[in-house]
Amino acid sequence: MTPTAEAFFRVTNTVALLAWIALLLAPGRRLVSGVVCATVVPGLLAAAYCLVIVAKLVLGGPPPGDLTTLAGLRGAFADDWVLAAAWTHYLVFDMVVGAWVARDAVRRGIPWPLRTLALGLTFLLGPIGFLLHLVVRLAAGHGLAGGTETGTVTTD
Repeated sequence: MTPTAEAFFRVTNTVALLAWIALLLAPGRRLVSGVVCATVVPGLLAAAYCLVIVAKLVLGGPPPGDLTTLAGLRGAFADDWVLAAAWTHYLVFDMVVGAWVARDAVRRGIPWPLRTLALGLTFLLGPIGFLLHLVVRLAAGHGLAGGTETGTVTTD
């Protein structure tokens, strides 16, 4: 990576890692799971992502190749800035999902080891952690229907 793209990558990773540590240690704290990890950190990372994408489009024009093919994506991701931005995209959405999993697991009384495993896997492997949380919810008899932040389940 170029030095500046490398610095961007390191800063975004460090910010996300610090937020994930807080989420793993204090998933039931509204400030952590409902504010910092659900909106503030993902919002900052999303803003950083937007800056990179807009700068690439303004300075470099449209991405090369066809982004609807693997070969086209491979070509676009050959640019260090695009690759770092794409990674930031993952960081944003994994954190939003992780914050939701934390709040949902605490609200539903999911035991600490299962909640922590689901959060750790969401951090490392995104969809696998989310899927584990859904499976634990089902096994605990909570179903798959979402609920509001107050713990009531809405019916449509």
